[in-house]
Amino acid sequence: MMGTLSEKGVSYMAGFFMLVAFAVGGTILGGMLAIPAMAAMSGKSMAFITENLNTLMGNSAFLREMQVMQTLSAIFGFLAPTLFTASRLSHKPITLTGFKGSISQKQILLSILIIICGLALSGALGYFSYKLPFPIDWRLKFDRMENNYAQTVAGIVNVGTVSELLISLFVLAFVPAVCEEAFFRGGLQNYLYRGTGKFWLSIVIVSIIFSAVHFSIYGFLSRLALGVVLGLLYQYSGRIWLNILAHFINNATAVMLIYFQLGKGKPLQEILNDREGSYLGFLIIPILVILLIRFKQTRSITTNAADGI
Repeated sequence: MMGTLSEKGVSYMAGFFMLVAFAVGGTILGGMLAIPAMAAMSGKSMAFITENLNTLMGNSAFLREMQVMQTLSAIFGFLAPTLFTASRLSHKPITLTGFKGSISQKQILLSILIIICGLALSGALGYFSYKLPFPIDWRLKFDRMENNYAQTVAGIVNVGTVSELLISLFVLAFVPAVCEEAFFRGGLQNYLYRGTGKFWLSIVIVSIIFSAVHFSIYGFLSRLALGVVLGLLYQYSGRIWLNILAHFINNATAVMLIYFQLGKGKPLQEILNDREGSYLGFLIIPILVILLIRFKQTRSITTNAADGI
């Protein structure tokens, strides 16, 4: 394992906190750039956009503007800070993050099977979370958070036609998969492990952060589990594209479910607030463990995320 200093002499722990700081700044910058872009697209003034931003999220007339805002937020809040921080640590930031390197067909197949199992487990954990005996005042607050999240999603998704479905897949599935995996796994987890040498500590801490930033209490455990699965994929391979593929499948599955349920006449808000499910997904855990062990066996010295460049 590498020491705690990067090839440019900056500690990886410093890189971890630098990335967090740059992400905050990037999010602010993305929001600042999104306002004039939305104003130009809609023909409204920037003052109007700023004052009515919350109400615009659920307005179908501003769908494309909100999709642009979502994309800019992901790029400037996650991807750009990751690549910039990596450039402060390494002369090869793309390689450090995990965007370069060989990937085998076996790794691709196992990644797909692993995320399918992860989806089943995530669904069971989500159902379990809804059944927890929270105090009534807590549950009311949690419900408001879920409704706000559903309103945000409703404001940027449109799957009424095939072309709109493809745009929604790009905005809600592909862009978040690239940007979030680069940030959480190629950046935060990568640096935390290189800085501490703690395998599970780095995966769990970053998975907690990953789940927390989605601001969903009921979805916290399910996203935490997915974060751990994605963290293991990265730690065992060091190739961020496998994570992006797995994350994309997860997000695209949700978008496609919305597409098919809307086709059956189910209201979008009802789809997004659906709390049906079962505990059957817990039965998939032994298969998931076996697949992760098989995936771990595909790695080599050159594909371990912690071995450096």
